[in-house]
Amino acid sequence: MDVLSFGRRTVPLQNKANRLESRRLLNERMKEMALDLEFRRKWKKVTNVELWSDAAIFKFSDGTKLYLNIS
Repeated sequence: MDVLSFGRRTVPLQNKANRLESRRLLNERMKEMALDLEFRRKWKKVTNVELWSDAAIFKFSDGTKLYLNIS
């Protein structure tokens, strides 16, 4: 299992797509999200991330999910 780092925090990353291209796209999208204050607040509650071919699913400690389009 891989990890996703953002700021000072890392969470487990499950790459369901098994594609390096998806991981590269996610890294680029995370760099863009660094300027989004609302996302940075939500990031503190993320427990793990599932990466698919065109989306990343952020799972939170309260059971909710955030779908982020990376394509």
